[in-house]
Amino acid sequence: MKEKVDEVSLVEQTQKRILQYIDEKGIQNGEALPKESELVEILAVSRVVVREALSSLRILGLVETRRKKGTVLTSPDIFGTMNIIVNSGALNLESLRDLYELRLMIEIGMSDFVFMNKTDADIAHLSQIVAKENRATSTEESIELDIQFHKTLYKISGNKSLESFQRILNTLFSIYAPRTDDWQIKQIITHAGLIEVLKSGNADSFRSAMRLHLNTQFENMQIVMKSLK
Repeated sequence: MKEKVDEVSLVEQTQKRILQYIDEKGIQNGEALPKESELVEILAVSRVVVREALSSLRILGLVETRRKKGTVLTSPDIFGTMNIIVNSGALNLESLRDLYELRLMIEIGMSDFVFMNKTDADIAHLSQIVAKENRATSTEESIELDIQFHKTLYKISGNKSLESFQRILNTLFSIYAPRTDDWQIKQIITHAGLIEVLKSGNADSFRSAMRLHLNTQFENMQIVMKSLK
């Protein structure tokens, strides 16, 4: 057992040393790293350890293998990797809850950027989604349109990482955004209300409106967590 722990530790140390080497040598995105055999000599570890360390860095999106170039440095899609993990089903409900809390924090905090970047076309698109919501005849359709509305807000923010994060919403909504029969009545600020604030309000008023809109999400999350205790 001790040998296995030491082996894992050595792989982790090698990952850090590879990243340190990249920094020291000023290797840029798209540029190739030394070959495996060269890293073995540079780091004084076995080829197996180097291979496992590179594999871990590849999973994290820090490096990738390209034809004729070998292993090259890349810029990771942080939320893209997170999306793979979430959809794998490997996370427990507590971890999913933490992600959902992060979603609530992000949507309230991104208000300035949404307001800054919004266009008439964006508002028209959001209005089309709301019109479809009003005609929705099933819970599934209603939830899907809810996701579309919030995904659109992420896109309007102009932040590429947030656009990646929004892909996680489907899984999170299925757990923490249950639809009760009176969900529309309980909403303090509806999607239509958010659009009106986008049209005539300011960033501060939109942030406040978003917090009120998400109030039912906070309540739903508390209900779900109590049921798990």
